[in-house]
Amino acid sequence: MKAIEFAKPGIENIKIVDKSPEGEGIKVKIIKAGLNPLDYNLIAGNVVYNVNPMPHIPGSEVMGIAMEDGKHIHKGDRVIVYNRIFDNSCDMCYSGNEHLCYNGGLWGVMTNGGYSEYINIGEQNLFRVPEAIDDNTAVSIGIGALTSYRALKRARPNVNDKILVYGAGNTGIFTVQIARHMGLDVYVYSRNKDLESLGIHVLDSIPEDFSADIIINPLGGKLFGDSIKHLRRRGKIITYGILTGRMADLDIANVYTNELEIIGSTGGTRKDLSELLGILDKSNFRLPVYKEYSLWDIKDALYAFKDRVNGRIVLNL
Repeated sequence: MKAIEFAKPGIENIKIVDKSPEGEGIKVKIIKAGLNPLDYNLIAGNVVYNVNPMPHIPGSEVMGIAMEDGKHIHKGDRVIVYNRIFDNSCDMCYSGNEHLCYNGGLWGVMTNGGYSEYINIGEQNLFRVPEAIDDNTAVSIGIGALTSYRALKRARPNVNDKILVYGAGNTGIFTVQIARHMGLDVYVYSRNKDLESLGIHVLDSIPEDFSADIIINPLGGKLFGDSIKHLRRRGKIITYGILTGRMADLDIANVYTNELEIIGSTGGTRKDLSELLGILDKSNFRLPVYKEYSLWDIKDALYAFKDRVNGRIVLNL
């Protein structure tokens, strides 16, 4: 089979190679792959994780067709990959938090990923895609949608809570739509005015007196300290990213005198993913696509990644 591989970081080091599918499990023919910040930073050498093995096949977000039967997955099923590696033997796994497994990590980072014609993967990491979900949305569920859903669950929202979401990238677009599905009053800080057609309030600046019950801020850096000022008393801020930096200045007195909650969230569990697929099966969610490329033109896609305007980049096989 053909696969994308690099032996050292850098877009210029990407090569198309011939390899045999590795590992055990169900064989899956890859149909589409997502290009997200994790993949981009992995290839560029900007990740904080240990990449293994080297040379490495990237790709943590894929959908495809099962080529054989398992216990629950059947030949011909459209499937997506739950991209967490876990050992099922630690207290995190026992408690249903396998995404936090002490001996685990990200599929496609600590293992070879899915930028290839075929993969072999254990059935515990495969989920069937409902017919109502189109391919381009399906390929975005394993990271973008799951991250968004888990963050909202961690916020423990009440119907009609006012929520402010920072940014309208892949996760942001899923976040605002899932939040609206949950019955929340949704605002997003973004230049993407297209979201207004979904019934979302779009802010290109945040008024000083604006306040919300929940804030989702995956951008990190200076914006984190600024955003927490817009929380109401006993409000919650959820973070799952550091796009503008790892460090933030906080007014600690503001946190304790107003009993604010700062909540971290990462990825999601298989239970989360199962619940999410049920929601998406019954909801007409929309995820704009900026451009589609052949997987074998991945260098062009990577160079375009940072310059995209709205929507995501999808790789086709």
